[in-house]
Amino acid sequence: MKSEILSQEGNRLKIKATVEAPEFQKALNTVVGELSRKANIKGFRKGRVPRNIIEMYFGREGIYSEALEKVLPAAMNEISEEYDLNLIAEPQVDLEGDVEEGKDITAVFTFEVRPEVTLPALSSIVVERPVIEITDSMVESAIEQIRQRHSELKPVTDRSSREGDSVSVEYTTVVLEEGGDNTPSPVQKATLRLDQESLREELKKALTGRSQGDEESVEFDVEAEHPDASVAGKKLRYSLKVTEVLERILPDLDEELVRKYSQGRIDNLESFRNDVSERLEAQVRHDTENATQAGALAKLREEAQVDVPESLVERQVLAMKDEEAEQVRKQFNLSMEEYLEKNGIDTGTFETSIRERAQRTVRQTLILEALADERSIEVNEEDIDAEVKSLSEYLKSDPDRVRSLLFKDRDRMTDFLHRIRMNKTINLIMSEVTVKDVPMGNGSEGETDSPEETHA
Repeated sequence: MKSEILSQEGNRLKIKATVEAPEFQKALNTVVGELSRKANIKGFRKGRVPRNIIEMYFGREGIYSEALEKVLPAAMNEISEEYDLNLIAEPQVDLEGDVEEGKDITAVFTFEVRPEVTLPALSSIVVERPVIEITDSMVESAIEQIRQRHSELKPVTDRSSREGDSVSVEYTTVVLEEGGDNTPSPVQKATLRLDQESLREELKKALTGRSQGDEESVEFDVEAEHPDASVAGKKLRYSLKVTEVLERILPDLDEELVRKYSQGRIDNLESFRNDVSERLEAQVRHDTENATQAGALAKLREEAQVDVPESLVERQVLAMKDEEAEQVRKQFNLSMEEYLEKNGIDTGTFETSIRERAQRTVRQTLILEALADERSIEVNEEDIDAEVKSLSEYLKSDPDRVRSLLFKDRDRMTDFLHRIRMNKTINLIMSEVTVKDVPMGNGSEGETDSPEETHA
């Protein structure tokens, strides 16, 4: 087979290939033989059907088409190997001229290949790593959160609501706009924590100092950038009726709470505090590592040079939409359209958000793959064993069963091996970037005279 490059624009490459007549004839003979063996034609034994009868039943064009399906994929693979192409999509094939027996077949392949990536020196990337010291007050705060999680809500009728309470309400909303019908929404119910940070200050003030049966109305202007276009930038009125005031009763900090928290593993307060402190340190360490890694990858995305193919972004958008739709269906039994409407999320805002995330994901993947190729990062048996062990521990399943399930499905196996390779590449990045430790908290957040500089 002969081939030549016709043109290259960005990551699209056009290559003309000629499949010589004998090669096409060989494929044609193979197709005719296969059809002869499969065809059930009255008066002829299978495998003994003459060529002219085969053409009468299946048509010459149909036979040619099947022969092309044999030679063209082979030609594509040969070209990919010859020109060392990293394909990111199935190539487009255009035939030149008519297909005729005894003549060469000429085809133009349009390949979409992985774009070139220009990588910065990893050591030139500087990323900050927050250093957080675990203090007694942080431990006490964590213990308070544990008490909150084990608390109970009890109705109170002898006083009005106050800071720390929750209030159950029935309410309607109406958008106040000139020329609108100002029809209130159907009555809805909710239980609101008065100390919840996400609760609007207007609602908090309206519901603080109220008793069961009290009614209150509150109006406020909704921010112009609010994701729900139906209320963004408009005045909204809430009509509220308090149905119940609920007081949060925290459990005593004693051995009973300790045993409940630890499921019998701990039985005294000193060990409990040590356990909380150790878990807090582990969580802070985990969060710090993730934040540092995210910072390094963000810097790498910013400093590397690559033109991201729109086709890859489109495929990533579709994959992310399918994944999120499946999660919404499983968790809420709603379609994505119903979920967006129920949560007041504008469709345009959702589309923009998912496309931006897809763009970042594709860009980062291209950069990591280029770096992995440059450094010859490969996945070995030890890597697979370690990942299978980690996954089996997480799933609480037998490692052999996990391995069997992974390698039974080709696509799942490919994703599994790709994830390991990308993680190894990220580990390489973190070992070479320049990391500056920056003390955080205790009034010195972000402030340091001489942060320690290391290679993580």
